Amino acid sequence: MEFRLTAVIHLDVDRAEILYHAILPEVRDIPSRRVSADLSVEDGKLILSISAADLVALRAALNSFLRFISSTLQTLEAVSRLG
Repeated sequence: MEFRLTAVIHLDVDRAEILYHAILPEVRDIPSRRVSADLSVEDGKLILSISAADLVALRAALNSFLRFISSTLQTLEAVSRLG
């Protein structure tokens, strides 16, 4: 059995593009054979699709990607405050 999840994150177009390019290397280099992922961006929507062999792997991958996304967004906010 395979488990799948798709997360759609709505952002402004510029942030979606920046986030896409920041997270893409992580999507391409997943260290587990139990998980695969795909990332795309479309009209300000970042679309993350994860497939996993089991729920534990799916949860772990989702948590990792959400942390990557959150830290990237926090960094963008900090940089934008600097002017």
